[in-house]
Amino acid sequence: MNVLISGGGIAGLTLAFWLHRHGHESFIVERSPRLREEGYMIDFFGPGYGASERMGILSDIEGSHYQIPSLSFIDSRGNERFSLEYAALRKNLFGGRHFNLMRGELENLLYSRIEDRVRLSFGTTVESFQQDRSQVHARLTDGTSGSFDLLVGADGVHSHIRELAFGGERSFSRSLGYLAAAFIVDEPALWGGFRDAFYTLTVPERQVAVYPVHGGRLATFFIHKSHRMPGDFDAESARRELREVYGEMGWIVPELLERIPSGSELYFDEVTQIEMPSWSVGRVALVGDACQCVSPLAGQGASLAVAGAYVLAEELAAARKGEISGALARYESRLRPNVERTQRAGRRFAKWFIPDTRTRLRVRDAIMRVGTSSLASLVLRRRFSLVDELKC
Repeated sequence: MNVLISGGGIAGLTLAFWLHRHGHESFIVERSPRLREEGYMIDFFGPGYGASERMGILSDIEGSHYQIPSLSFIDSRGNERFSLEYAALRKNLFGGRHFNLMRGELENLLYSRIEDRVRLSFGTTVESFQQDRSQVHARLTDGTSGSFDLLVGADGVHSHIRELAFGGERSFSRSLGYLAAAFIVDEPALWGGFRDAFYTLTVPERQVAVYPVHGGRLATFFIHKSHRMPGDFDAESARRELREVYGEMGWIVPELLERIPSGSELYFDEVTQIEMPSWSVGRVALVGDACQCVSPLAGQGASLAVAGAYVLAEELAAARKGEISGALARYESRLRPNVERTQRAGRRFAKWFIPDTRTRLRVRDAIMRVGTSSLASLVLRRRFSLVDELKC
């Protein structure tokens, strides 16, 4: 089988790995001119954990894991209100099967496993395609064209393949009503006398997280309730939005706002989920955030991307020659229940992750203070699907 994969992120790279393992050919086209360097911190647990074990990359993921001793919750003056021991959270909430790492580190790890085996073209994407009963005929933005047995859109929440095959994003996007931004500050002096921890400052409807990354740098993550969405998501819009929303917050937030980057190293987007009646049409299928985005609030997007790619490749490998539709249907039926369950948990979690009132904030903090206990961890695990691993 010859498969064209649009998107060289976590889902696309994982899919290429497994297709090669099963003896199929794949060709990845990636719109970006290069791999992402870092991005933002992700939690890796749940559905993709077992698939990463089968890939033989779990030890490498562990090597990129940030061993942050604690999660520190601070006030607007930078004083610690309370802290949670990460090791206890990891054990009780996730059974020890949890890693923190930068998104770009996972992508680079996956790429290292396929770079000599799979053809990948950066700065290129699918311009258009047509399909018949036997093949997909695609034209690429570099002027070339080709015919493939299957086209897979692994090109993220704003998927171009999804738009070409199914229609506009608005039909499938569920906004959770938040905006998120992330960037890295390369100024160790800002860190001051803080210890090595994951720091979070929360006020009603707004939250800023700051944590150390390699090289003495600071990674940031901003998220807030938005009562109006910006007309654009470019760097200037991000800078204006963040300064307007967070400008009066204390601690080191003003200094961070002065250092918002202007290029592609800035992440700024609406927090959304993707809900679709079907993940495939004919010989075109979607994987990862293109069809199963659960949002950053659910915390399992990268893991689901790995799991989805694994299941898709497994079903394609098990299919009889030329029997694509049944394989795509089985892939969706195996994964969809887990995705929908995680999406529901993410929506429930949103109002507690970013409380909208001081009363709700106090309740959230009280719950988190006992979150390392065995009983509280059991309740949280069930309520928010924190360790719902896919039965591969």
